[in-house]
Amino acid sequence: NMGYFGGGNYSVSSRVDRVDYSNDTATALVKGPLSLARNQLAAMSSGSHGYFAGGRVAPSTTYSTIDRVDYLNDTATAVVKGPLSQIIYRFAGTDTKDFGYLAAGEGPASSPSELSSVDRVDFSNDSPTALTKGPLAAKRYKHAATGNQSFGYYAGGRAPSKSSIDRLDYANDTATGLIRGPLTAANQQFSATGNADFGYFGAGGGPGGYSGRTNVDRVDYSNDTATASPKGPLITNRYSHAATG
Repeated sequence: NMGYFGGGNYSVSSRVDRVDYSNDTATALVKGPLSLARNQLAAMSSGSHGYFAGGRVAPSTTYSTIDRVDYLNDTATAVVKGPLSQIIYRFAGTDTKDFGYLAAGEGPASSPSELSSVDRVDFSNDSPTALTKGPLAAKRYKHAATGNQSFGYYAGGRAPSKSSIDRLDYANDTATGLIRGPLTAANQQFSATGNADFGYFGAGGGPGGYSGRTNVDRVDYSNDTATASPKGPLITNRYSHAATG
């Protein structure tokens, strides 16, 4: 019934905003906050909690922390869980009802490295260190991800700019992801949402990184080796944004 948006630039925030889907024209309500201020983080969700993970404040301060927001008590400060298996930012997450998957990204800014690794968080036991799964077939960061209860789809990103899509099979999550798609064009700094049948990847910076787009690509999960279908577009050019639905 609600969407939650946490953290971000430029002053670096620990704030959480909640959007009520039944009244989505009202100003979002301030909730949370997260346990620490950060940007370039990733998020996932179970049926009862939201998880905000990783991120950084400055090149010298990058995190492996996971914050858990309790939807039944969302005004409280998020509870620290995890951590991730490594310090990471500029990555993306998907989830099932039982597990959250956080994939690829970039390592500490003191020694930048593009990653293809996957961390799995067990929602029923979210205090241990996340387990390493995957990896994806391609290294990527500044990418976007969405999925259903069977597969996670991680698309685009830099290193260099990509149009490829990685599919992670939750039933066999130690296997390397399979290349699917592609998107209609290389993209980065974009965002994704979806339902049980389709994934929507919208806007972004394109190959140059800072141009801002309105385009929307739709991936059909029943035919995920085909090139994504153009949809939308959005009303406003944007990049480095967030999405839920």
